[in-house]
Amino acid sequence: MSNNELSGARPASVKTVAALVLLEAVAVLAYGINYLMHINDPGVLNMSGRIFMVVLCLAAGVWQGWVAFSFFKGRAWTRAAIVAWQLFQVILATTYFQTELIGAAVAAFFVAAIALVLLFAPQTTAFLGDRKTH
Repeated sequence: MSNNELSGARPASVKTVAALVLLEAVAVLAYGINYLMHINDPGVLNMSGRIFMVVLCLAAGVWQGWVAFSFFKGRAWTRAAIVAWQLFQVILATTYFQTELIGAAVAAFFVAAIALVLLFAPQTTAFLGDRKTH
């Protein structure tokens, strides 16, 4: 248990990162639910691939929600999961710059950039126990 769970004092950077990761989790869950609603639409994937995509999206959304909640509670292990997820966001965003989804690409890129910068802000690392506070 982190000592920050007991103190209750969370820097704005921690609240912001947790909110951004939770927003991403909700977006992935919404995408998974939308994919499920259109699972019988024509496409290049067979039914096994479609079911896999639905399960993958829903599992990723639930996982990111849990990561956001755990990060808010001060669990230091969540930083690795958040960094990996944000790097995936940047990779996906760069591919969307070549499509008509430029707005989504810009949004995903900036959300990932903000989350990564705030994740390593001094007040965040102090909250997670990586730095001593003066």
